[in-house]
Amino acid sequence: MSISIEELSHIYQPGTPSEKIALRNITLEIKTGACIGIAGQTGSGKSTLVQHLNGLLKPTSGRILVNGINVTTGNLSVLRKQVGIVFQCPEQQLFGETVCKDIAFGLSNLGLSGSEIEIRVREALRVVGLEDDLLHKSPFRLSGGQKRRVAIAGILVMRPQILVLDEPAAGLDPQGRRDILDFIGKLHKQSGMTILLVSHSLDDIVRLAERVVILKQGAVAMEGKTRDVLNDLEALENAGMSVPPITILMNRLKKEIPELNDCLLTVEEARNELKRVWKMKTGVNPSC
Repeated sequence: MSISIEELSHIYQPGTPSEKIALRNITLEIKTGACIGIAGQTGSGKSTLVQHLNGLLKPTSGRILVNGINVTTGNLSVLRKQVGIVFQCPEQQLFGETVCKDIAFGLSNLGLSGSEIEIRVREALRVVGLEDDLLHKSPFRLSGGQKRRVAIAGILVMRPQILVLDEPAAGLDPQGRRDILDFIGKLHKQSGMTILLVSHSLDDIVRLAERVVILKQGAVAMEGKTRDVLNDLEALENAGMSVPPITILMNRLKKEIPELNDCLLTVEEARNELKRVWKMKTGVNPSC
C-alpha cells in the first residue's frame, strides 16, 4: 500500500496567539512494503506527520493519498482499518481485564463471530512472539516488553496494511529495546506490510529502515537511503541529529585505514568489516 504526501503543511491553532507551524510543505513517496525511518528531534513534527496518515489530523494545506484514498475526503473507517498507529508507550493505554480482552477490543464493532475473534486474537499474539498461556492473564502483570507487544497485537489484530510505530523502543531497558526492534524487523520480513518507524534516535531505526527521512522544524532536512544519509555526518549534525556511535567510530578509523568500508549500520557489520581488513593486511583470521 503506497503513501503519497504532497506539499503537506499543518498549523496548530491557526489565527490565534498560540499559532504554531508544525509541518512545512512536506512531499514524500513511500512505496508498498517499504520500511521507512522518520527521525528528528523532539518537536520536529514526526508525530504530527504520522497522525495525518489515518486522518487523526487533517492537513492545513496539501494532501495525502493512502493507496489512492484521500485522507481529507475519503472514508476514514476504511482508512483506519488499513493504517494502524502504535503510539509512544502504548502499554499505558492497556485497560482490559485480560490480555485477550485487550487485544480483541478493536474487533468489537466489526460484526465478527466469537470464534473468528478468537482466531484473530491468537494469530496476533503469535505474530508478536507471545504464548497463548498469556491470554487470560492481566496485562498489568506482564513485563514492559510484553505489555508493548500486547499493545502492538491490539493493532495487528485489525490486519492493517500499514503499521506506524512511534518511538517503539522508548522506555525499555537495553535488552527490551533489542527484542522489540528484532521483532519489528522479523515482522516486516514475514508480513511484507509497509512499516514506518518514528524515533528521535537514529540508533533505533537505521538497522531496520531501508530509507530515512529526517525532519527539522517541521520540514524535511534529509531524505534518502539509510547508508547514504548516515554517510553525510555534516548534514546530520546540521539537522540536529546525534550520529550513531558506530558510525562515528568507523568514520574515524577510515582516516587511519583507507581500505575500511565505513558505511555500515550495525556493530555486527563493523565487526565483520574489521575482521576482513585484519585478514587482508595480516593473512591471519582474527579469533574474536
